[in-house]
Amino acid sequence: MMKVQQGFGRLQETVKKIEAAKIKMLMTSCSWDYLAPSSDPATFRWAYLDQLIGTVVNSTSLKVAILIDVMRYPKWLHKQHPDCNARDAGGREYRHLSWFHPAANEKALGVLQAVSKYLATKFQGRVVAIQPGYNNEYEAKFTQEYDSFQDYNVHAMALYRAYLRDQGQNVDSLNRRWGTTFKGWDQVEPPRLNAGSLTGIEESSRYWDWQHFRVSFGASVFNKACGAVKAGGLLCYHHTPEFFSVLDAMYGASLFKYLSASPNTDFIIMDSNFRTPNGQMIHPQKLRVYISAAIPYGKPVYFEAAMERYNNMSLLVNGFKASLLAGAPNLGITNWLQGGVPMDEKLTEAMQGAANPAPCAPDELVGVFIHLDSCSAWTGLQWQASSKAPLHEFIDKLAWNVTARCETDLEVHVELGRFLEAMPRFNRAVFVEPLILYGSAELKDYVRVKTALDKLPHAIFHLPTNSSRGLELKVFQDLRAAVRDEF
Repeated sequence: MMKVQQGFGRLQETVKKIEAAKIKMLMTSCSWDYLAPSSDPATFRWAYLDQLIGTVVNSTSLKVAILIDVMRYPKWLHKQHPDCNARDAGGREYRHLSWFHPAANEKALGVLQAVSKYLATKFQGRVVAIQPGYNNEYEAKFTQEYDSFQDYNVHAMALYRAYLRDQGQNVDSLNRRWGTTFKGWDQVEPPRLNAGSLTGIEESSRYWDWQHFRVSFGASVFNKACGAVKAGGLLCYHHTPEFFSVLDAMYGASLFKYLSASPNTDFIIMDSNFRTPNGQMIHPQKLRVYISAAIPYGKPVYFEAAMERYNNMSLLVNGFKASLLAGAPNLGITNWLQGGVPMDEKLTEAMQGAANPAPCAPDELVGVFIHLDSCSAWTGLQWQASSKAPLHEFIDKLAWNVTARCETDLEVHVELGRFLEAMPRFNRAVFVEPLILYGSAELKDYVRVKTALDKLPHAIFHLPTNSSRGLELKVFQDLRAAVRDEF
């Protein structure tokens, strides 16, 4: 990934170095704001894409993937839809496209399909994929600023209320479920969330109902976007940020399980900058567990090392080794034109060395279960606790534990149903007890897994809660079932 800031001559020089370093694909980006000065596709800056991608394909044999950033929308869209901006928990408005604005997002889908069709035709076989970008860090997650959750746009509120009605809820039943005193539908809204304001975990039904809606709806936005890309003729992919983090709730990290399972997703990029939000080092052992979570979905998996701020060859090599052990044989590097990792023979030698055969052959397959949704029980860094990032520290220790033997191969799952299906092929299991189960289907899968564990050598671990109450498991009744059970 790079910024074309110094002219196409510099780009040509750079892509030749990239190819010489044995890299096979270049990923670049373009924003909707820049691409579309008007709503008429005839006015799109196709000549810019021709020059940008043409420079790559005419100078090298590199394949090209491109991220189309629809979060940064053009001015004309705001004139048509002045209520299309995202809002955060504090009421701040951003010039970012709200995922919840129906009409504006329909226009974004049209742009994605048009660009896909144009590039698939113009650069057949050389431009292979598009990533739809709805996040300010080019990842498949909610954007956040000021440590405030998004999105509280008026359309988000309307869609959430419609969803609650579709589940058979009314204001009185929600008040009983949530312990609120709303007087009418116009007052019904999710909690206003800010990262770091809560020490411990969030276990209220009001929070989890919103989180469930927010993630499932967000996944539908990305899935529709990939559907538009594929309709245009190109493959579609997503960048997944590091999860198993106390920031999973704010970013909506559980999007991962929906997007990875979607037939509209052709491949997955698992990225890392080797640092936690509070600056702790992320060791390769944890990266192996994190990357391994993508393998069961059956898609090609890439590991992307974000090296633009941490130019450390040792981290890069060890991260690639972890990726190979996880089953992801493809490596990408996020780099700046100036600084960062040098694109030369040293990089090639280091990566070839990392790909040397492992010193031992696996003699066991260990199934590891970590409930991704339960990681959203934390709403941010734990500033008032002894550990600021307890979830990271727990997963880090767990990763060292399960990777201690060279001969151990891992299969990591984040969903109970998928873990249950895979259990017959495990030699033993490591099961991290979930904190939260949402609905009867998950509860049934949990019971089945616990029964199956009795027939398999296994170890049980518990997530840290930063709470003297020691919550181990809480099950939330389905919204629709909750209405049925009322008399």
